[in-house]
Amino acid sequence: MPDVPALDIPVGATATLELVVTPELTVHFDELGPVHPVYATYSMAKHFEEAGRKLLLQYLAPGSAGIGRSVAVEHLGPSWVGDTVTVVARCTEVSGNRLTCACTATDAEGRELGRGTTVQVVLPEELLEARIGPAARARRDGAAQPR
Repeated sequence: MPDVPALDIPVGATATLELVVTPELTVHFDELGPVHPVYATYSMAKHFEEAGRKLLLQYLAPGSAGIGRSVAVEHLGPSWVGDTVTVVARCTEVSGNRLTCACTATDAEGRELGRGTTVQVVLPEELLEARIGPAARARRDGAAQPR
């Protein structure tokens, strides 16, 4: 089994993601339909993960791959279609192969819309591929079929 790569990301390093709220980023549930015409908490969670990944990619060693482990979001205020949102991920901890980021979302006036954390795990590419690639799915699907 390949060695798990160590991370060399300085605490305090940041990555920024800027976006404009579109109708696709508002609250719309598959079964329930549209609910609120504002930036959805699940969209914010996605953008927290994306900003954390953007930070990780600056430091990821060749042959390594990152995967999300957890995300936590506290949604503090609304943002409407057309509003600009800035998401910042800041490295707060590196422990072995895990990167923890504190994330914030603010609007163009600097109001805090949300805050949270993300954790990503870095693994050798071949190990991650063995766990989640097509062969892993085929093993799962094959195991689920009666013999």
